[in-house]
Amino acid sequence: MPQITTKVLSFAVLGALALALSGCGDANPQASFDPAAGKHPANWLPSGHSAAAEEDINGCVECHGDALDGGIAKVSCLTCHIGGATSAHPVLWGGLAYALHAGYVGTNGTATCATALCHGTALAGVADSGPACTDCHMAGTAQAPQIHQWGGVSATTIQDIAGHKAYFQAAPSISFTTCRNAACHGTTLAGVFASGPSCIKNGCHGSGNPVPAEN
Repeated sequence: MPQITTKVLSFAVLGALALALSGCGDANPQASFDPAAGKHPANWLPSGHSAAAEEDINGCVECHGDALDGGIAKVSCLTCHIGGATSAHPVLWGGLAYALHAGYVGTNGTATCATALCHGTALAGVADSGPACTDCHMAGTAQAPQIHQWGGVSATTIQDIAGHKAYFQAAPSISFTTCRNAACHGTTLAGVFASGPSCIKNGCHGSGNPVPAEN
């Protein structure tokens, strides 16, 4: 009797395994991983994986390893995430990437930034990932950007003031959206911590906008 029971159980286990494998082999267009093709969906990187990882990072461990440093997939999350598997930038940057990235790049170069999935191989930005360097840096090149179109990194305060005055005077109707954003001088030109100073209130322009309001 035990032999019959063992044989029955063996067939049951094999049948369940076959059924499971059959289910895995059916490509599911809604799944984050297609076992039949042995890869993620075509739009998985860079945007697709972030939502899945935020929902359940443990789902990545089986293939990418307990430390997400390669595993059987031999693809490390740390290839792009320089601050750890769940942080694109160094953790200590917090929300100050706009202010702290310069020191990092000065020490480490742009090799970890200039990739096809981060800021682009030419640092021209990647959709749903890192922006182009020139989104904030108005002058220079992507590899050697310069914040303003005047003065350069060694400009004195007086040179900076003179430079921006000439910039606007040369084109009075110029849009100042390049100044008015969350990383530069603030969306209301009231300044940004560790970045551009306020243009109004306690800044240089005592009242109102420094230039006419945009349409």
